Amino acid sequence: MDWLDTETKALLQRSPPEKLAPPDMATFALVLLACDVQQGVAEAWESEADRVRSGRLPVCVKKGLTYSDGQIAHFELLCRDAASVIIADDVVAEAPADYLAGLYEELRRIDEFELVTVLIYSLPDGPIGQEFFDRFLRGRKPALAFPLKLMRKKARIMQHWAARIGGLMTTEEVG
Repeated sequence: MDWLDTETKALLQRSPPEKLAPPDMATFALVLLACDVQQGVAEAWESEADRVRSGRLPVCVKKGLTYSDGQIAHFELLCRDAASVIIADDVVAEAPADYLAGLYEELRRIDEFELVTVLIYSLPDGPIGQEFFDRFLRGRKPALAFPLKLMRKKARIMQHWAARIGGLMTTEEVG
C-alpha cells in the first residue's frame, strides 16, 4: 500500500511553508520537535538514535534531503507520534541558535501538533485493516470506539485512510 499518496502529501502540508521549505530549494533538513515514544523514533533513525534517545529535542534528524524525501521522513515520524518539520538546510545551518530555538518553539505550538480525540468505529478485517493498525498504531488494535489522543495532523491522515479502505473514524477536539 502506498500510504504516502498525493492526497496524503497534501494532508501533511495544509499550507505551503514558503518561508521554511519552499519546494524549489535544493536541500532540506528534517527537525524532530517532540515525540511520545523516543525509542520507536530512534529505531527509525539509527544514525541519530543516541541524540533522539537522549531526549535533547528539538534535534535535526537529517540534512541534505530533497523535499520529497523530507515528506517521506516527516510522514514516517508522524506515524510514530513524533512532531517534525521540514526546513530549508540553509536556515538550519546559518540561523543563530536563539533564532532557531524560538522558531522551533513556535512551530511546536502550531495547531497541527495539538491533540484531538480519535474514535475508530470500524475498519476492514484482514490484511488491509491490519496494515492500517501497523502503520498508524504500531500494530495495537484499540477496542472499537475507544478514544485515542493523537496529533491533529496524524488524526486527519488516519481519517483519510480509514475512509479510503472502507472504515469509519471520527475526530473531536480534546476538551
